[in-house]
Amino acid sequence: MIRCVWSSILRCYPARDESIGNHFMQTHMTTSTSPTGKTGRRAKIAIIGGGSLFCAELVRCFILHINMLKGCHITLMDIDTANLDLIYTISTRLLQQAGADLTLERTTVLEDALEDADFVLTTFRTGGLQARLLDEKLPLQYGLLGHDTVGPGGFFYALRTAPVVAGIAATIEKVAPKAFLLNYTTPSTIITEAIAHSSGIRVIGLSNSPARSIHLLARMAGVEAAPGKRLYPRTVGLNHGNWTTSVWREGVDVLPQIVAWCENYIADQPAMAPDNYALMMLITLTAHYKAIPSYHMHHYYFPEQVRNFLLRKATSPAEDILAKLPSILAQYREESRKKLPQLMNLPEDSLSGDYTLDVLRSILNDTGEEWVLNVQNNGSINFIDDDRVVEVPCRVDARGVTPLAQGDGGLELDQTGLIALLAEYEGATARAALWGTRREAIKALASNPLVMSYSKAEQIYDVMAVAHARYLPERLLK
Repeated sequence: MIRCVWSSILRCYPARDESIGNHFMQTHMTTSTSPTGKTGRRAKIAIIGGGSLFCAELVRCFILHINMLKGCHITLMDIDTANLDLIYTISTRLLQQAGADLTLERTTVLEDALEDADFVLTTFRTGGLQARLLDEKLPLQYGLLGHDTVGPGGFFYALRTAPVVAGIAATIEKVAPKAFLLNYTTPSTIITEAIAHSSGIRVIGLSNSPARSIHLLARMAGVEAAPGKRLYPRTVGLNHGNWTTSVWREGVDVLPQIVAWCENYIADQPAMAPDNYALMMLITLTAHYKAIPSYHMHHYYFPEQVRNFLLRKATSPAEDILAKLPSILAQYREESRKKLPQLMNLPEDSLSGDYTLDVLRSILNDTGEEWVLNVQNNGSINFIDDDRVVEVPCRVDARGVTPLAQGDGGLELDQTGLIALLAEYEGATARAALWGTRREAIKALASNPLVMSYSKAEQIYDVMAVAHARYLPERLLK
């Protein structure tokens, strides 16, 4: 099974002129010998989870940034040799047809992929889609929300994944201590916090959470960015738990126009249904709070309704993807035999490679651009502990990421209260994932706003721990 983060992100940030100075290259990169004996590479980029469909999409993004990535060395790493060979073959042919000056290799050995890397991109799902299916289905049987990112499902996703990423980080410390770890593995703030508190490497959490809501509503309200331009949001909170309180379009805050459009939309009281409830809840929250919630925020404000809609659906998102996956894989295998592969859209229209490349480009070219990322708070939000990882606008340059001070972000007490509770839950979950026992993990789960019950936490924990036992450390099963 291809193990992939099936994320969905709008292609919202256009390519930038890449003639900006190469300060990063002068201060951080050294010319070294590649496995083929060639010299003069700009950077080595290791992709952990290189057998995922996401990687073929990512290579297409690399081709769009050929000038910026000229001479780079890309290593795809995965333990699934069949899928790794497939993505490597497709990627190689795409690069050859584009005449890209990029070196591409594959390996199943983590240390070989990471050695002397300048960037490490993690993009995998521990347990694959079968584990996601359990995250979505099991909580529903116990009166809780079934989801792979929030609630008990997201909690177990973190328990399975944080120790794996921590192991990758430990190897990075040994063989590539100056590398940037760009984590696209969900839940981003929990995984990023686990690494920030267990490793000395530079870690940056990537997420599409703010972009999904902001650019969707901006387009619907008719205030999307003009061609060649982009929106600049003031997003404050956590991954999948934040609010955007300003949206600047060419220097003008267009959030009031978005809010007005949402107010007019709900004035007609359109009915919620299984196929539109997420959008309706997003619009409703935006109208009521005069701020845009992150894509998954509606789970905390309408949990009963969301659960009812989930129960009414015949299949879960994981089941929908699993049903499509055989035809997608067959198409990829067929295209891998062609000189110029033509790749179909992935489930949920995954275009997250553009965002990943934008962040990487900002570091490589020392641009100092502003992107919303997951980083350690360090005072950027005044109602969250400095040690927690938050999702805020950051300056990105050759030094890495610097969070920009937000204060309270323009939020009201009821909004900050929920976010603060989520932040402490995520901190407890990160600790439990790396060092905790079964009892400590249950305590962390009980503090989840979608659980808030020790008895429920204990009950669902034991059921899901057994289901995911092969992916959990022994200490979490005792």
